[in-house]
Amino acid sequence: MRALVIAMFVLLGLVGCSSSVISQYAEEQNWSALASYDVEVGNKPRSAKALKELGATSESVQEDYLSAYKAHMGVYCQPENAYHAGILGKPRNSVCIDDSPTGWDYEANWKTGLEAGSIF
Repeated sequence: MRALVIAMFVLLGLVGCSSSVISQYAEEQNWSALASYDVEVGNKPRSAKALKELGATSESVQEDYLSAYKAHMGVYCQPENAYHAGILGKPRNSVCIDDSPTGWDYEANWKTGLEAGSIF
């Protein structure tokens, strides 16, 4: 029971961290950083409505976010990077696997890294 309570607090802390990161980027109007964050945690691109709720009210800012998202996806989702993500124990990134033309290769490398990381 005690382990369950501890796990719940850890999970709640992680949820709080992610929302504070999003809030920080929105407050700073740093849409490029938000786009990079979204790719790295496996979030699909945010809708115009979601971006407006965060303060990105102009179409040009929303287009900047989408451009930054696509650019970061092209860099971050390279299959060579997946092995390292797996070793670090990062969860399955559906953006890199499901939405990338080399997703199958990314997933294979990520799984190999995940297995290698579990040895340590």
